Amino acid sequence: MNNAFAAIALAGDGAEMWRRDLGYRAHDVIADPARNVCAIVGRKPGPMVMICELGSGALLRGLGPLPNCSFDGHGVFSADGSLLYTTQSEGRAQLGHIGVYEVASGALRDSFSTHGIEPHELLWSVDGRHLIIGNGGIVDRNATDPINSSLVRLSASTGMLLQKTVLDEELETLSLRHLARLQDGRIAFGAQDQDPATDLRPLVGIFDAMGQVMFLDLPHDVHRRMAGYIGSVAVDGAGTVICATAPRGGLAAFWSGDDGSYLGSVELADTCGVAGVGVAGEFLLTSGHGRRLLVHVAGGAVMVAEAHPADPLQWDNHLSSARAG
Repeated sequence: MNNAFAAIALAGDGAEMWRRDLGYRAHDVIADPARNVCAIVGRKPGPMVMICELGSGALLRGLGPLPNCSFDGHGVFSADGSLLYTTQSEGRAQLGHIGVYEVASGALRDSFSTHGIEPHELLWSVDGRHLIIGNGGIVDRNATDPINSSLVRLSASTGMLLQKTVLDEELETLSLRHLARLQDGRIAFGAQDQDPATDLRPLVGIFDAMGQVMFLDLPHDVHRRMAGYIGSVAVDGAGTVICATAPRGGLAAFWSGDDGSYLGSVELADTCGVAGVGVAGEFLLTSGHGRRLLVHVAGGAVMVAEAHPADPLQWDNHLSSARAG
């Protein structure tokens, strides 16, 4: 796209519905179909969030970050659509904050700590009362310092810390970044290893309600190909199948959310974006080379259901699926 950035909405048949040109690189688009609104969140260090009409892409208003902060690429709407919760990092120390904005006016309503460093993706608990946040824990990507990463559960109304999980010392080079919620409320996560050359560390796992971690198995050859980097995590419409993309490895891997068993993988160069498309076992994958794949998982088998012709653009980090409210 001639080094330009844009947010693009596609219809179910793949036809382009709208395109909003951006003056910054975005990371994720969060949709609220019931209120015909979406938020286009800047990629770290994100300078702004655009609130737009979901159906047309028309700009409604822009949001700025907290003082001395930048947006970290992700956000969630409140259940009634009145508020947008965003992850932000402050200054050189990358102290984590949640900025809470009124969607209708763009006014800052509240802010509180993520109780960690460099927060990334956040999502709601299954009961809608708590925020679950992956604190990436990276201050300097060029440094070899241990990663101060964590998964935290906060009260959405007060910001009170309710639970914090930190990985064991031998996994201190892992950055916990991307999250997806299974049907039973457990949290699937993907990690990025700041030191992938020294060991083959686990990259995808599940947190339960007590904060206990179960890492998911991977065949050795698939694990090595991932090069220590998970780009995105999603679950299917039934909330029982997990997909994690590995853009550096050129593949996406799938697991059963019920027992954590490995189901298989598909090849797609530079694939990062993935979303469950509302049907049990179905995912849409996007690639930095303009490719899109519809993948179906059933009976323990992973199959490519449809391969779209290459688009004349580069799909970036994330993909969201929305259905009309």
